[in-house]
This record gives sequence, structure tokens and C-alpha cells, in this order.
Amino acid sequence: ADSSVMTGYVCKDIVQLGHYYAMTRFGCALDCNDPNFDGVDGILGMGLPDAALPNIPTPLFFAISHDRGGLEGANYINERPLHTRKFAFLSNSISGELQLGGYDRESTAADMVYVRATSTTEYSVNVQSLTFGGIELLDWVDKTVPNAIPAIMDTGTTCLVIPNTLLGGRVSDRPYSKFQSIMTKGMSFYITIDGHLFEIPYEFWWQRINNSPCISPTPSSY
Repeated sequence: ADSSVMTGYVCKDIVQLGHYYAMTRFGCALDCNDPNFDGVDGILGMGLPDAALPNIPTPLFFAISHDRGGLEGANYINERPLHTRKFAFLSNSISGELQLGGYDRESTAADMVYVRATSTTEYSVNVQSLTFGGIELLDWVDKTVPNAIPAIMDTGTTCLVIPNTLLGGRVSDRPYSKFQSIMTKGMSFYITIDGHLFEIPYEFWWQRINNSPCISPTPSSY
């Protein structure tokens, strides 16, 4: 999606997350032209098998939670697999936490809810509504039929990315442009995912260090 270029090769070794480890393949970087990667040890990929490369067919999380062994079913003695293939990622502006095997109820304000994924290659869900200050940004033209757009839950995307097109005529206004026209400090976003309403508080979408919103538009091709 950007102009970043990375060179490297495929490695094979035992990888450990918490108490769990397995022999698997992963990418090793040699060089990158993006300064955002300066001083970064690596990127933890928790992707899905359908999006994997042919030379790295088993993503890391599936490798460490594979009962037949992490390296495409090979049984290595020195492996300790995760038997419940679930993970939770929690973060705020200064820290993050990865939980394996499920989630710790003590670390959340409410019970988690399950929603249906819209893709087998990415963590994508159906969004029916996005409001700001009580104003609907996804103002559907035809309200007589169910409406939704897919949204990717991507930890690698820093900000909230909002469509800035008419979605093929499905909405009456460009959502991002509409947000820009009504943006007010202190207000929350409310997003409806598969019928469940979630709040995105002001302190989550406003960057205090830059004194600017952490909101960006989608490419024009979206």
C-alpha cells in the first residue's frame, strides 16, 4: 500500500511465543528503505494460511498451534504447541499485550463478542454504521436493504482509516470528507460491527503528541 521496499530471505528455526514453540519458517530482513523500521527487531505476523506465500505456507500462529508439528506437519521433538488456536491483542498509546489461548477477562472492560469474518485471508468484519458526534458517516442511500462494508482489524495500521468515496453510489456522502467537516475535539466515534456497538473514545483517535487526528482516508480505488 506504500512505497516501502524490504529485501531478505526465508529462515527456518524454532520460534517461541510465551510458553509455546515450534520449528517453522519465517522471513528474515536484510534491508528496508522505510525509516520507521529503524531500531525495530522484527514484525510479529499473526496472519491466516490463505494469505501465506508458497515458500512460507504456514503462518507463525498456525505453526505453534499445529498438533502435527509447526513445519508443515513434521514432528520435531523440541516443540510445545498451543492447543487452543486463539489469541487476543490489547494495546493503548504506550504499550501492548499479546494473550495466547484466548483472552484474560480481567484485562477487558466487558466480555468479548464473536462476529463472523468476511474473508479467509485477513481479519475482516462487517461494519454497518460509523457515527461521529451522533452523525452517521455511512449514510446508506438504500436503507430498505441490509448494508455493510468490510473493515480490516489491522494492528499494523496506526490510525482509523475511513472510506473517502461514495462506495459505488451506496452512500450519499464521502465518509472521510464528512468527518472532516464536522470534526470536533472531545467527541467519540461509535462503530457497529455485526450488530454490536463499540466506542472509539477521543483519546484513542486524537494524537496528543502531534495535536492532530489519527484518522486517514482510504485510497481512491476503495
